[in-house]
Amino acid sequence: MRAINAASGDYLGLASDPRVREAAAAAARDLGASCSGSPLVIGTWSVHAQLAEELADFLQRPAVLLAATGFQANLTLACLFGEDRAVIADRHIHASLVDALRLGAAKNRRFRHNTPRHLAQLLEEASGQGLSPVVLTEGAFSLGGELAVLPEIADLGGRHAAMLVVDGAHDIGVLGPSGRGAGEHLGCEQKIDVLTGTFSKAFGAGGGFIAGSSELIEHCRVFGHAAVYSASMPPPTAAAALAALHIIRDESERRAVLSHLADRLHDGLAELGHVRPNWSSPIVALPAGDADQCLHTWRAMLEAGVFVAPFLPPGVPPGQSRLRLSVTAAHTEPHIDHILEVVGQFLPSGDTAGVAAEPVPCPAA
Repeated sequence: MRAINAASGDYLGLASDPRVREAAAAAARDLGASCSGSPLVIGTWSVHAQLAEELADFLQRPAVLLAATGFQANLTLACLFGEDRAVIADRHIHASLVDALRLGAAKNRRFRHNTPRHLAQLLEEASGQGLSPVVLTEGAFSLGGELAVLPEIADLGGRHAAMLVVDGAHDIGVLGPSGRGAGEHLGCEQKIDVLTGTFSKAFGAGGGFIAGSSELIEHCRVFGHAAVYSASMPPPTAAAALAALHIIRDESERRAVLSHLADRLHDGLAELGHVRPNWSSPIVALPAGDADQCLHTWRAMLEAGVFVAPFLPPGVPPGQSRLRLSVTAAHTEPHIDHILEVVGQFLPSGDTAGVAAEPVPCPAA
């Protein structure tokens, strides 16, 4: 069965780029398939150091810590969540961030999704309890693709001397004139204290990272158990991410292609009765009923030539299953048109706003 892949997070189409593939292959030939050790022991090689240095320069951050996966990078944040802190997180954060909260010792509260007024209330409460606040959100949310209201969140955090942590997994490489993500796109990136991300989306590679001040990164490097006690990114993975970084930095036209195709998708979805999000995200989650209905529709769409990602309980609440579509720069206009034709056949209308992604792992994430 042949189908258009509309479930991939390879937003810029770099996973199959010959330069990225050759960088990985050359590193495998020259350095082997694994570091066979943690970063603090034998796992930091020249390719890792170069990737961390160039990524820090690209993101305009003093330092970067690499991790074997994006999930692991977020788990490493637990070492920042001490018992003297109150972490106030958006209710729709990724499961990796939820698990980091569970591993940390901080008091944690959840503010209503993208609702600054509720965040302000919780910040006031944290200040009244004498706790140092941390605000935790995503730049572009992983299920529905909606943007965080970062300028308002950053301003609120600044008034309460809060540390602002943003997961840019789905927006770094995609948004902003330089591709630095939602913060650059919204004009508030210098108000973000800690930026996390993954190389498995727009970079088309693997691994993850934390970017921030030199002191913060050194603290994570020494005390972040998820990174300290895990093997480093394999050299081929680091080399692939480095090659992808060069392409993201130098070839802004890829973002332009992605933006054009995403606009085409959202224009077509709007004609079908679906609500437009607050930007032309390359991902959109469409309501698909209960789990049985969702899987039935997923299978029908696959047989019609479009492969999408199902999100089922417990990853979403019962009765609120979603089918997530993804656009990449490797798609063509005819691909988008066929995706829309199939959506129109099986999911002709609905409301993509307010997707209720509960903070639990989802196999399709």
